[in-house]
Amino acid sequence: MDLKNVIDGCIQMEQTVASIYSMFMQFFPEEKIFWEDLFRDEMDHASWLTDVNYIESIDLLPSNDILPSMKQIENSLRFADNRRMQIKLNPVTMEEALNIALKLEETMVEAFANELKANLFSSDYSSLCEKLLIAEKLHIDKIEDMMIKKGFLQLT
Repeated sequence: MDLKNVIDGCIQMEQTVASIYSMFMQFFPEEKIFWEDLFRDEMDHASWLTDVNYIESIDLLPSNDILPSMKQIENSLRFADNRRMQIKLNPVTMEEALNIALKLEETMVEAFANELKANLFSSDYSSLCEKLLIAEKLHIDKIEDMMIKKGFLQLT
């Protein structure tokens, strides 16, 4: 697997999701701070990956067996891109936006985490991946908290 392609795919995923959150900032100005926070985080994630990629710090990344496969990345990108196009054509409600955001974050967590979890603590170079995984999980928590606040999700 070409590590540069994996990193570029992950950067593209972060940017695609950021563009969706940017649209949600415009659709829901009363919740702009919430969407802007998620947007900024996604851009930060892309920046972390860009720094690793273009400052030639690729050696800081864990081995390829810990990173998501190109197939996982491509599936996640296709899903996110389809959602972005659907949103452009058919504006969504706040509840739909939160559900889309949650699904995007879960998709991203799967792309980063499935193989990562099993190997994370066996790597000496896990700090970047840990940072990304924790950030993605925090997004899920933020989105679920907003869903609860808006009455779209109940604790069982």
